[in-house]
This record gives sequence, C-alpha cells and structure tokens, in this order.
Amino acid sequence: MSVALRPVVVGAGWSGLACAIELVRLGHRPIVLDAAPHAGGRGRSFDHVLGGAKLRLDNGQHLLLGAYGDTLDLMRAVGVAPAAALLRRPFALVYPDGWRLAAAPLPAPWHLAAGLLMAHGLTPAERWSMVAWSRRQARQGWHAPADANAASLLAGEPAGLVRRLWRPLCLAALNVELAQASAQVFLNVLRDSLGGGARQSHLLLPRCDLSAAFPDPAVDWLRAHGADVQMNCLAQSLGIGIGASGGPHAIHCRDAAFTTDRLVLALPADRAAALLQGAAAALAPAAAQLARLRFAPIATTYLRYAADTRLARPVLTLLDDPLQDEHGQWVFDRGATDPAMAGILSVVISGEGPYRALDRAALGDSVARQLRRVLGLPAPLAHYSVIEKHATLVPAPGLVRPPARLPVSGVYLAGDAADSPYPSTLEGSVRAGLAAARAAA
Repeated sequence: MSVALRPVVVGAGWSGLACAIELVRLGHRPIVLDAAPHAGGRGRSFDHVLGGAKLRLDNGQHLLLGAYGDTLDLMRAVGVAPAAALLRRPFALVYPDGWRLAAAPLPAPWHLAAGLLMAHGLTPAERWSMVAWSRRQARQGWHAPADANAASLLAGEPAGLVRRLWRPLCLAALNVELAQASAQVFLNVLRDSLGGGARQSHLLLPRCDLSAAFPDPAVDWLRAHGADVQMNCLAQSLGIGIGASGGPHAIHCRDAAFTTDRLVLALPADRAAALLQGAAAALAPAAAQLARLRFAPIATTYLRYAADTRLARPVLTLLDDPLQDEHGQWVFDRGATDPAMAGILSVVISGEGPYRALDRAALGDSVARQLRRVLGLPAPLAHYSVIEKHATLVPAPGLVRPPARLPVSGVYLAGDAADSPYPSTLEGSVRAGLAAARAAA
C-alpha cells in the first residue's frame, strides 16, 4: 500500500482531470486513478475502421459553447490553443428546408436582434414571441419561480418555434425533452449562452479528435508537473476513516492500494454510489442520492461517404420524426473542420426514443435513409453507431445531487454527479472538478 498522503482523484474524465490540474496549480501532486486504458471518460476518442478506412472517432459527437469559459481556460493551461482545436462559429440553427435563425457578427444584444431580422421561415408572431419571451426571462433574472419542467416555461408559445428552436436547444444542452427537463437548469444554460455576450453564444466545433482536444494533453501536463496518473487501475472499494482521527482513507484497486487524507470521486453517479455504499454510515445518504439519479442516452452515428462530400454548413439541425423512422436531430460535417475526416458525417440523437429498440446496424441504416431524403445524399460507404446508454444525468425538476464536500472529512465529489447549476455538459463536469479541488485544497 502506498502511504504517501497525496490527494487521490478517482476518475480521469474531464472532471477528474480538471480537479487534478487545479490541485497541481494549488501546490499539490495528486494521484489520478482510472479503470480505462485512456483518459477522457465520456469525452474521448477511439480507433475504428469504417469502410476500410482507419479513423479516430469520438465516443460521442460533442458541441461546445463559447460560454464554456472554464473548459477553454483549462485547455489553454495544458498547452492546447482553443482556436486550433475548435472552430468558432456564431450561434445558428439551420435546417435543410431553409429554416434559419443565426446570430449576426455584432456585439450583444444586437447579434441576436439582427439575426432575428434576417431569419428565414419564422412568422411575425414567432419573431415577436422569441423577443418577448427572452426579455421576460432576462427581467426575471433567468430564474424559474418554481422548478417545474422546461415545457411549462413555453406554455402558449408558438408550436413551430418550440419545435424548431427551444426543443432542439433543450435536447442539445440537457439531453432530454422539454417535459423532462428542469426549467431552472434550462434557463441557466440559456442565460450563459444566448443571454450572454455574442462570444458566449458561439458554437465551438472540434477541429481534431476529442482526446487530442484536452484529455491527452492534460495527462501529459499532469505527469510533467509531478502528478501520478495511473490508467487501467480500477478502484474496487474504499476504506473510509481508517485512522483514529477519521482519516486517512484507503482506496483498494485490483493490483494496488493507496491512502490519502483527501479523496475525490470524479466518477459517474452509479460508480460513485457503489463505492460509497457501505464505506461509512455518514456517507450513506449521499450514496442513496446518487443511486436515485437517472440517466439519459445519446447515440452518434458516423457515416462515411466519398471524400468530397460536403454539407452546406459544418452543422445542420434536423427535424426528427420517429413515427417515420427518422431519428437524427443534428448532422455534423466532420470533414469541414478536420481534413482527416473528409467525407465523414456524424448524426446525433439525444435522449430516449424509439431508436433505442434498434441495433447499431438498423440505426445506421435508418439515419442513412433520413439523410438521403432530407439532404439528397447517396447511400454511405459504411456507417457505425455509438450508443452511450448512460451518457448524461436526467436534469429533472427538483434534481438533488450531493455537494462537492461530502459529510466525512477529506472526501469530495466531482463529475456530473456533484451538485451544480449545470446539466451533464463538459463545462458542468469541468466546473465540478474545479470546485472539488478547491474544497480539497
């Protein structure tokens, strides 16, 4: 058993890495443990042969926002230039049928006002509704009087605007339908993006694979600054408060064990609950809270076409219609941002839906038919679907998550399992990691 009392972070996803980086910046040399062979958690890349071509695919298509300031700061801290890793574009929702709402390259709030004037496919009533609704939320401080579902915020708004604007934004940011989403969490995201400055509303599209954008450089940075990052190291159990004064704590892995006076669990809620359950009586309520949290899936289908295949824009919004076997909600032209991905399109489906009854092959066939109908594309050379069953937490109304500082001295929680005003986004995970590090330090 290692006896050096260094902070131990269990989990090398974006939250665990953020926590470890902040601990280093605060003068510590943390130990980072992760069961996987590669860092990044739900935001990483893997190698896959698609139609005879070896590609570096992400385990889910991610879209970042200009409001993700802490994530961008951490990228810079580990030597990644956001401008090189991410393509920045003004906020835009553009559908293949010509419906379009895009921010103009102007300072806030004129970027959205001008964008609304130049929008296509919106009726005068829909334009006025968007302005009036946004102003009303701003006057109320983007605060929901009662944390009902997000659909209640939009009662009486034009159905076409809800379908084309508010629902896609909710699915993209919270990964659930409006009726399942917390009104306050939805408003928090809108406040920091559309309600912020022009740059905060920008869409940031990866120019490289996701591991290269942050997890891999973060591991290299941590090791260069004295941290000990151990992959393929599964934490199997905890020994909480093994000393007379309530610490240190023990982490038992498959082939090693560690002791620490500061333990951070940066894990998915179910994994954190399993480790905390039975570890100490004082941690039982937090373990029970974590065990009650529900998950929502995300599916990403990668389709390979001829290398010269291009979309009109790097990302287009799709009208899904499950009754017509059309499930795709967003389509990304990966070749428009990364030349190594020429001819690769990725289609995202957020939340639960009938698509979950399809296997990977059937889902890929369905998405290919949808793209053929709405975009006029030929049959793809190949396709592959990644289905993350537990991609994000369901940000339901009244969602209660344990705080970063758990009720045992020296035990902390990070990841999207920790209390946060944000949903299970990369930014939310990064912020939780930073909060846990500052509490532990």
